[in-house]
Amino acid sequence: MSTPRSSGDVALPKSICFFNHKGGVSKTTTTFNLGWSIASKGKKVLMVDLDSQCNLSGMVLGFEKMDEGLENFYESRENLTMGPIVDYLINGGQPETYLSQDKGKLTPTLNENLFLLPGHLSVSDLDSQISVSLKIAAGIPATRNIPGNLPKLLQIIAAHNEVDYILYDLSPNVGGLNEVMLMSSDYFIVPTAPDFFCWQAVSSLSTNILKWYREIRNFKEQNESHASAARSIGNSPKFLGTIQQRYRPRNGSPAKSFEKWIDNISQAVDKILVPQLLELNCVMPRESVQEALAKTESDLSAYNLAQISDFNSLIAISQRLSTPVFSLTNQQIAEAGQFGHALNTMRESRDQFAYQFEKLADRVLILTE
Repeated sequence: MSTPRSSGDVALPKSICFFNHKGGVSKTTTTFNLGWSIASKGKKVLMVDLDSQCNLSGMVLGFEKMDEGLENFYESRENLTMGPIVDYLINGGQPETYLSQDKGKLTPTLNENLFLLPGHLSVSDLDSQISVSLKIAAGIPATRNIPGNLPKLLQIIAAHNEVDYILYDLSPNVGGLNEVMLMSSDYFIVPTAPDFFCWQAVSSLSTNILKWYREIRNFKEQNESHASAARSIGNSPKFLGTIQQRYRPRNGSPAKSFEKWIDNISQAVDKILVPQLLELNCVMPRESVQEALAKTESDLSAYNLAQISDFNSLIAISQRLSTPVFSLTNQQIAEAGQFGHALNTMRESRDQFAYQFEKLADRVLILTE
């Protein structure tokens, strides 16, 4: 349902941003889980941690190892990380020559098709630099290339490693880095949680994206003749939908207190967000999303890609083992001290999550292939 992109004879990786400027919506966990599910279907997936809190990096590398081997991991330069990339871009480096001086490899995960580009605290410095560049770049030649060079360099790294999909885990803010990465991506997904503040965030997202669209358009117009990097910011990402999460179920469906906010968020998407995105050509057609849902045995309506309940105790085991909840084995769950009815309940939940994420991955592949 999408048009393949290519550069010469090389197919460019497809990029998907996970973004919500309200935190606490399982954005990072969703990036990891959906990345794993897509990778399990034979696609090579690169997750890029663009949040200076580095929660995705901790999830993949192992939270328990964060204090032990993380310093050596970053200092060894055996793996590509965002730290040197940030320094390189801020100092005026060109994307085309980065891999000639950084021989690091992608960080593997426990899924052979899933890889990580770990984050770094200095990503916040790049965020500040991009924010300034977008506003005054026309008067400061040294900063013109920085906004476009970030997505361009990440695409080069992914293409060099024959990646099919890049998943960007963004921080919960409306800074310049998020602006550039979301607007230069092919697609974006908005993870949500059923509460008042998330409803507010979704309702205001249309305003933010309109502002970003105009700012990027002006930036490109001002710099088109000076900086080819400006062309790397496409400014037409397609919204695929929301993933409603973190609710407690009752009889297989969200409890009433959660269902109210799930409905409110869906209405905000339909009545506020999507109409604005349609004007900007930044949304997947409703009929395409509905068709993808129908093909994957879902009775949900566009643009609700999935409803996934709270992971409860499974998330602690998942994080300790750097494995999605739906890929935990019976033995791994039992070794966490679960037995009897609790063990059976966790196994059933694991199997339900496995089904949900498999279907979610199918929907994303249908919409993006």
